[in-house]
Amino acid sequence: MTQLPVPVHVGSEPPEHWDDIEARQRQVGEDAAPWLQKQRRPTVATADLDWTRLGFEPRWVGFDAADCAAALQPSVYTGRGADEFDRFRRGAESRGETAVVVSPIGHLEDGPFSIFQGDGTVLIGGTNTSISCQRIGKGARVRAAADLGDADGQLARRLLSSNPAPVWRSLSLSGAVLESVFGREEHAPEGKLLPILETELGEPVVAAWVSPDGVERRYVVPVETPWPLLLSWLLEQALPEVVPGAMRRARRTLALDEDFMTRRERHAHAALAALETDYAARRLRMGLELEEAQSAAVGVREGLLYGTGKQLVDAVRSVLESAGITVTDLDEQLGDTTNADLLCTHGGGARLVEVKSASGSAPERAYQDLVRHLREWSSLPGSIPVDGGALVISHEVRSVPLERSAKPYARPEFLAAQTEPVISALDLFAAWRDEDTGTIRELLFGRASGSAMRSPTAADASARIDEPSASSTVRRRWFGSRQ
Repeated sequence: MTQLPVPVHVGSEPPEHWDDIEARQRQVGEDAAPWLQKQRRPTVATADLDWTRLGFEPRWVGFDAADCAAALQPSVYTGRGADEFDRFRRGAESRGETAVVVSPIGHLEDGPFSIFQGDGTVLIGGTNTSISCQRIGKGARVRAAADLGDADGQLARRLLSSNPAPVWRSLSLSGAVLESVFGREEHAPEGKLLPILETELGEPVVAAWVSPDGVERRYVVPVETPWPLLLSWLLEQALPEVVPGAMRRARRTLALDEDFMTRRERHAHAALAALETDYAARRLRMGLELEEAQSAAVGVREGLLYGTGKQLVDAVRSVLESAGITVTDLDEQLGDTTNADLLCTHGGGARLVEVKSASGSAPERAYQDLVRHLREWSSLPGSIPVDGGALVISHEVRSVPLERSAKPYARPEFLAAQTEPVISALDLFAAWRDEDTGTIRELLFGRASGSAMRSPTAADASARIDEPSASSTVRRRWFGSRQ
């Protein structure tokens, strides 16, 4: 289809200007004037940006911008693009159109940057308002904001799938503080900042600023965002939705404007829009499910892999209870730490569980503590029979989990002398991670308990406490409630 390139105002001198600047910098070197040394080509003026292929006609500083469809990285400084941007904005207002603006924010760590970006701030001409940013730490997770329109939702998806990902910075609106002979004047920020991508704390990292008069819609994006990504989004989504008149002037939307679509085209277009809306809703829902799952798992995961003391005990207890094992905290029940940490019952079996951690190799005395607790168990008032005990030990906790030795103990003589199971916290974690409740029960009670077994009821427990058993003289005793 024959089409005209869409004119856009670019707040920079053309690439030829920057070619000359860079040639002079190379020629003069360190003897260049400070002004010349500080000049850097903005990324929007790189020589390899193929405007024609992308469907645009760039109108640089010094060109008329009254009929432009959008403004890219405009300047507020006189002689550097402020007048051109003002004509662009007045032209859009006179046509009853929205003035679409794209403003990168931040500084590039490596590579060219614009001298018009300030210190990570976007200045908005004609107002006492600016948009500032604060870099967020590496690994920050961002998500699409709720209730986005088609164009904004597409921008969010493109940025989320961009590789490499941009550096995320939280955005905020700021007013101006002016000093004059009449004193200090503070002005509140104007307009609204609508999030498009935001952090888990709700901080916008990509947003659209809408002017108080509704004429200007300014998209603020990370400075690392590639211009081809932004330009293709403008041509395919933003301009057809926000400034359809500009696209008609470029004869671009004869096949995209619903007024000129066939019935089949309208049906396909509606189906595609519904698919994209459904995708956005499903992605948001799945993201919330992931956050909920991570929130539920983080305490147990951190406790099993790196925890010590009560944090480790609580994590072990959560894992055992997730497998249907009834667990009692003996320290809370006894009021001290004179015996094992936990007592566990399942399917008629009962065991004492000692929970230990070690920064290095597992100490053999941890197992001896379990044996001692089993030996002393019968002397506790109100104790009832137990089948034995188990040691859960998290060893080498200062090392990365995948670099830890597979088994806590390795000395053959010590292994041969063991009569009670020793459970590595890593093995317990692996079974919990896979929701393998059978393996969790088997680690503690043996193979017979790996299959589903009936958990003792309260009546069962009461009967075991109140009724003497003939086997109680030969089985170890398990702590029961005091009367």
